[in-house]
Amino acid sequence: MKTAWVVLTIAISCAAGHPVATSFDMPLPRYAPSFAGAPLASQDTGSAWDGRWEGTTVSGQQLVLQLQLQGQRITGRLMVGKQSANIMYGKVVGEAFALTTGPIDGHSVDATGRHVGDAIELTIEGVKQPLTLTRVP
Repeated sequence: MKTAWVVLTIAISCAAGHPVATSFDMPLPRYAPSFAGAPLASQDTGSAWDGRWEGTTVSGQQLVLQLQLQGQRITGRLMVGKQSANIMYGKVVGEAFALTTGPIDGHSVDATGRHVGDAIELTIEGVKQPLTLTRVP
């Protein structure tokens, strides 16, 4: 089913004239988030992503996402409550990104995000609603 979804997404993206990333310059885990159909990031978007972003989880815990962009690659750290993990794999494509962290509470975290105004809308796999993070100076 996932393969059919990816093929359909790529077909629609190509038909719409959107560029599609077809290779990655870093290994990705088996269930890495996908970017099919997103426009490519430009060189000046680094400052739009770099920094500390904070929000609250659905259960009320503090969530901090520390991001640094190097080309299209994201590095940094995700902190949920008192637990944290490094971003193991991350990539920005246009106004969207995907990342996978090391283990937090015994499980890696797969997430996607996008800029929405001055905030980041973060969608964590397995969490029903997106979280809103704002930049902290």
